[in-house]
Amino acid sequence: MKYLLIIIGLLSGTTLWAQNNKLSEEKRDEFEAQKAAFFTQALDLTPQEAVSFWPLYNEMFKKIREKDMEMRKKAKVMRETKNLTEADARKYVEGSLAAEQQMLDIKKQYYQKLLEVIPAKKIAKLDWVERKFHRQLLDKMRKCSQPSK
Repeated sequence: MKYLLIIIGLLSGTTLWAQNNKLSEEKRDEFEAQKAAFFTQALDLTPQEAVSFWPLYNEMFKKIREKDMEMRKKAKVMRETKNLTEADARKYVEGSLAAEQQMLDIKKQYYQKLLEVIPAKKIAKLDWVERKFHRQLLDKMRKCSQPSK
């Protein structure tokens, strides 16, 4: 199992975002290894499934993340615009909806690819596993940022 986690850690190349978007390579590798271990265990991936799953998942995650970052940049511009016109607001909303649709299309595309390497039962758990992992990560960050009593 330890060998499998090392392989998965090496295969996973997802983009990590964190405060100030600056993490040491060591911290990034540690995060990726924790993510791979958590997902592999929660999805009950076999070694063969994991080797095929991670490259596809990482591709999908990267594409979705890029779209999300575009949306966030546009949202920031809109928040900071003092004299927002009705036309600009409409353009922003339509662009946001289009980006959300593109992210959904990416998920649909990769759903088909993932079906070729892991069963639908495991894919069905993927959103839940992602949310649970991020919830645990946030909890851990909160605990670390709280002053000691």
